[in-house]
Amino acid sequence: MRGKKKILLLLAILPLALLTKANNGNNGSDDRGKPEPAISGLVSETGTKKPVQGVTISISGKGQDKKELFTTDAAGNFKVPQMPAGELIIILEKKGYKTFRKEGVTLKEGVPLKLNFDISNEGADDESDVFHPLRMMDSE
Repeated sequence: MRGKKKILLLLAILPLALLTKANNGNNGSDDRGKPEPAISGLVSETGTKKPVQGVTISISGKGQDKKELFTTDAAGNFKVPQMPAGELIIILEKKGYKTFRKEGVTLKEGVPLKLNFDISNEGADDESDVFHPLRMMDSE
């Protein structure tokens, strides 16, 4: 009689265990158990399409002063682990390249966002684009 009870108990627990496993699923994690980044992508040069290392990526929520800073790796890739959902402003900066600004990027809760950017080094050293207080005095 004890053997039948054990079998019935196992038969009752097994479907529950399988159901729990199915409901947990992947939950935005890869096979190694690390959560997917909220935002990821690649920064490359406009003309050559070569990845650009060391680009500073500033991300802030629209109307917020707080900025999160990230940097591209040797392959031009970046990963933003967590960001609150909402509308974002993204600014890319690197010496020798034009500053790139993208507004109106919408991040939805639980939906990873993949963004690729091309930045240009053309005209980046043009002094007319650089603000300097003494230059303003010269023009008066």
